[in-house]
Amino acid sequence: MGDFDDLSEKIIQQTELLNEPEAGMEGEILELLLNTREQGQMMEQLIKNQIEVKDEMINKLHKELDYYKQDAADRFVDQLMKAVIKVRKDMNKLISSDKWEEMTVEDLKREYQYVLEDVTDLLEQQNVDPYQSEPGDDFDAAIHQPKLEATTDESMDKKIKESISEGYKKGDKVLIPERVIVYQFKA
Repeated sequence: MGDFDDLSEKIIQQTELLNEPEAGMEGEILELLLNTREQGQMMEQLIKNQIEVKDEMINKLHKELDYYKQDAADRFVDQLMKAVIKVRKDMNKLISSDKWEEMTVEDLKREYQYVLEDVTDLLEQQNVDPYQSEPGDDFDAAIHQPKLEATTDESMDKKIKESISEGYKKGDKVLIPERVIVYQFKA
């Protein structure tokens, strides 16, 4: 800021000289104007240098942010893969055990239920929520994948007849849309 203060002081001094006109001072005024122009150019260069420094800092911060975003995405994928691997290990362990051949249908159903609970827990840990519409709900193209069925009842137009498979959301983002049968009015 020292350059800026020096420049400001010179401009103030030159402005005071301009306010005190004397006979024969045209040369001094011309010199004063040239000095003012030179100081303006110096000020312009100083500002340009400051802008370049700021731009370099912004670019550096953007690169760092991109790096951290990618790192966070990689950590998320790693965490999810570790959880899937655990479920797979548990399934392999059961299939490889001596109990596998002796398991009844009821035992298999129970194990299947455990796997479903494990997968549901994985989804919950990642804030992924399943959703399912009820018959009569309005069709919403943002969250539904439709299969159309004709109807002659105009009041049922764009109403859901039935859910074929649930959808999945992470927050407000739809990961997999719900598949639904939707009525379409045909006259």
